[in-house]
Formats: sequence, C-alpha cells, structure tokens
Amino acid sequence: MKRGIYLVANKRSQDMCENLLYSIRASGCTLPVRLIHFGGEAVSSSYILSQVEFLRYEHFPDEAKTFIANMRSVLTDCPLGFLYRFLGWFSDWDEFIYADNDIVALCNWEILFEHLTNFDLVHADEEYITKGAFNYDRPDLLQAMFGDSVLESAITAGHIAVKRNAKMVDDINEAVAWFKKYPHIPKKHDQSLLHVAAILGKWNNLNLCKPPHYWLSSWAGDYKNSLQLIQAIQNNGSKISHLHYSGSTPKGNLAIQDLLFSVDSDNARLRKITFVGSKFLSGYLSGQESFNNQYAKVKRYFKRRMK
Repeated sequence: MKRGIYLVANKRSQDMCENLLYSIRASGCTLPVRLIHFGGEAVSSSYILSQVEFLRYEHFPDEAKTFIANMRSVLTDCPLGFLYRFLGWFSDWDEFIYADNDIVALCNWEILFEHLTNFDLVHADEEYITKGAFNYDRPDLLQAMFGDSVLESAITAGHIAVKRNAKMVDDINEAVAWFKKYPHIPKKHDQSLLHVAAILGKWNNLNLCKPPHYWLSSWAGDYKNSLQLIQAIQNNGSKISHLHYSGSTPKGNLAIQDLLFSVDSDNARLRKITFVGSKFLSGYLSGQESFNNQYAKVKRYFKRRMK
C-alpha cells in the first residue's frame, strides 16, 4: 500500500507551506510528501525542498492534463493552481492526503488512513453546518434535486484523505457535465465540484466531525485563541486533525494565528509579529486586504467577459 501527502505551493505561499511541513513532521508523521508547483515563482525554501519531491504540472500524464482542462472549463472563479490538488488521482499512490497551505497539523495524519479503510474519502470539518452558503448560489435547488439532507454531506476540499480509484475521476468528470447543465446552482469553485461528484458517484465518505466520532471543528475561526483550542481538546478526550485558517490569507494579526509561526525561531517570530502588528494597528493591513479582494473580483469578472 503506497501512501503520501500532496501539497500545492509557490513562492507566495512558501512561509505557510514551510510551517505546515514543520507541523506535519513535528506530529511524528513520516509519510512522503510531494509538492506540486502552483504556478508563478517556485518555492526556494531549503527546508521545504529537503522534505518534498518537487513536481510540476508538466510531470503528469496527458490524461491528467485533459482532466484539469475539463474542470477548468466550468471552474471560472477558481485559480488554475487550486485545481492541481486533483492531480493526486493520477499518482502511483493508492491513498493520499491533500492539504492547503493555510493549515497546521495537530495530530499524526497517518491515523486518517486507519479510518479510510472502509471509505472512499475521509475529512474532518464542519462545512455541513453552513447550509451550502459557500458552495452554491441556489442550495435550495440542489436540495430539490437530491433531497433535503444533501447539504449535510458537504466537504471542505482544503484537507482530504482519499482512497484513489478511476471511478472517482469519472464521477468528477460527470460533475463537470452537471455544472454545465445547471450553471445557476453551484459556485464555480473546486469545493462545490468535489461535493457534486461525491453526490453523483454516491461516494462512501466519512466526516470525523460528525457522530459517532465527534472530532473538533478544524476551522480556526471557531477558536478565539490557542488557549481556547487547548481547553477544547482537553474536554473529554476530544480529537482534532488540524487547524485550517480558511477564508483569507492569514497574516498573524489574530490571537489564534500564532500557530502559523511554529517553524520560526524566537527572533524570526517576533520580527514577523512586529511587522504585521504595525501594519494592522495603522489600519494599512485591513485596507490592503479590502483592496486586494476587490481587485481579485474585478480581474475574475473581466477574465470571464473576455472568454
């Protein structure tokens, strides 16, 4: 049984990727890691390159490239590099874990493969409580089509453990066709596509945050600070897989984000906190984030109009 972890990163996400790798290794996980280049300037961190097998899109077979191009035809709100997470289905690993960079490992992820034995996909998140707000423009129509409980099987695509098989690839391609048939229902993002594929293909998925396992929420936004996180873990022996700082690029200005500096020395951590803190207190950080978000939306709009 061949197993490993896939990451996707470039120079821009290098700091978070370095911290993620450090947290994975610090947990005791010895799984091999493959890093797929996101695009743009490549990572240069000596620590990252010492821990991973570095791959580019060009290293994958033609069928994988055709697969990515097919998804790209409907996922217009999703940067191309985000889709490279799906290249794991074209590897020689029987089972794999994919993780976004804005994640910190809080346990040895090898335990996830124990749960994967009887399932197609294992995840640990509370996307199912959002009522489809982040995946669908018309979640009500999805429910009308597949039943009222369909939104309870939602998946956060930023962290998944997968038992690879060819049928899943076929199901994702079928989901692309569904997106073309019902473009008004889903948001044009990889996470909603993965959910639709799981629905159409009747994947046997396990969410460790749901009964009977009751693992803690993996979203950083559910915890005020690290103290609250530690106290939650101590409650009746609760388990948690990771912490996901999803929603925007974490800058370190919130109390719960201190785990993002775990790989740094004391001096490096203090320099980063001082730099981020000065921008945050001056109001520059929040203004810059607002500008960047608006700019990204405008750029995506014009790209769609030009097609």
